[in-house]
Amino acid sequence: MTTGPDDAALDLAAEVGPFFVLDRWAPDAGWRPLRELTESDVIAGRVAAAREMLAERSRVAVAEIEERATASIVFLGLAARLVSPAFASAVLAERVPHLLLDELWWRPVVGGPWPLARSSVGESTAGELAEDLDARILQPIVAPVLDAFGRTYAVSPQVLWGNVASSLAGALTMLRAARPDRAEAATQLVGQLLDHGTLAGTGDLDPAGPSFVRRSCCLFYRVPGAGICGDCVLDEAPKPA
Repeated sequence: MTTGPDDAALDLAAEVGPFFVLDRWAPDAGWRPLRELTESDVIAGRVAAAREMLAERSRVAVAEIEERATASIVFLGLAARLVSPAFASAVLAERVPHLLLDELWWRPVVGGPWPLARSSVGESTAGELAEDLDARILQPIVAPVLDAFGRTYAVSPQVLWGNVASSLAGALTMLRAARPDRAEAATQLVGQLLDHGTLAGTGDLDPAGPSFVRRSCCLFYRVPGAGICGDCVLDEAPKPA
């Protein structure tokens, strides 16, 4: 595998924490093509596994865990892993790596951050960071996976793109804590992403906090006993009909 400035930026990003790691792919290590996660049967397998885990934690039958809500929650966790390495690369190295969907890999896990790897990185040129994140990460990598989740479980794009925005806000919180010297730059970049492009209208960031409130709900409240998330548009969980 060749290495270059983008690989160095990703290695620097990985120092922030497990959500920011994009491993180097190796054969015979159990890696599966990330493009699999645009296929309904593979998505269904991940959602089924997550329903079982949520049912066990909630101490209810699997049938009481909604597939649609679970699909949104599964995608939320995946979105965090898809955006965090490139976001941290942009903040820490001022480079957005040119990652390719067909050169990215994943491994199934029961819980925790999804293991992801890259087998190669394309050549990138320096540009406006928010635009580059949109053009190199959100549209060619996140969007196909998002569309597949939406088609398979009838989850609206508004909810799923809200999940991406929420994941980005979570990455901002972790990055600010790990690298306070880059906190202002990280906050400005998230603000730019929320103001323009694919994520425009998905949430509101108060840079003074910084605090983020999304304009949609990830449906987590529909898991028995779950409540609502800290950045939810809802003030309280709706009462069951």
